Amino acid sequence: MSALQTLDRGLEAIEIISQRTSGVSPASLADELGVHRAGAYRILSTLEERHLVVKGGDGLYRLGSGALVFAGRFMSQYRSAVQPVVQELASRTGFTAFVSIADRDESVALAVAEPVTRDPLGISYQVGARHPIEEGADGLAILAQRPERATDSDAVRRARSLGYALSDGEVQPGAVGLAVGTGSDPGAAVEASIGVVRLGLPGDLDVDQLLPLVQAAREAILGLY
Repeated sequence: MSALQTLDRGLEAIEIISQRTSGVSPASLADELGVHRAGAYRILSTLEERHLVVKGGDGLYRLGSGALVFAGRFMSQYRSAVQPVVQELASRTGFTAFVSIADRDESVALAVAEPVTRDPLGISYQVGARHPIEEGADGLAILAQRPERATDSDAVRRARSLGYALSDGEVQPGAVGLAVGTGSDPGAAVEASIGVVRLGLPGDLDVDQLLPLVQAAREAILGLY
């Protein structure tokens, strides 16, 4: 097995372990990787030394603290990369703009920007603000890019059909917003949406004018990740 193949096996092992919340045994990992059990032990030992996986008292391997460190660094880099895009969107629309990410069953504001000249109907939206993912245009746009499920709400189905999501006071009374998902590729770096929000009524949002601007911002982010 060449060094490159070993690296690929290690990365594949991390992917498998990350998807098994109950943990993975060396034997099971060997079967999934298509390698001898001794090879799986060597991979796990290397990953354990880097704190990317940890062996539990039950003998199963789960993600270790090293994975959390890398995740935190990635999110910091992702925020820095998308912030200029969000700022430009805010400036072009005159609305507060944002990028939100999925965190289990919540949507979290990762990057936020206000236009240089703030509209009287602008809204203060804080980085780190979170709410149920089923509420708000940002969360609905994220859910709409996932594979269709029988349990999807009407709002998610509508957003998937339209290609964008609208909100009307679900997260903050009197606030309306528009958002689109940043991609449905299973290999995408992060589940996210980008959009704009302001105070007002749904009819105050000129979708025909705003949607192309939000979609252009989405394409800019896809060009980064």
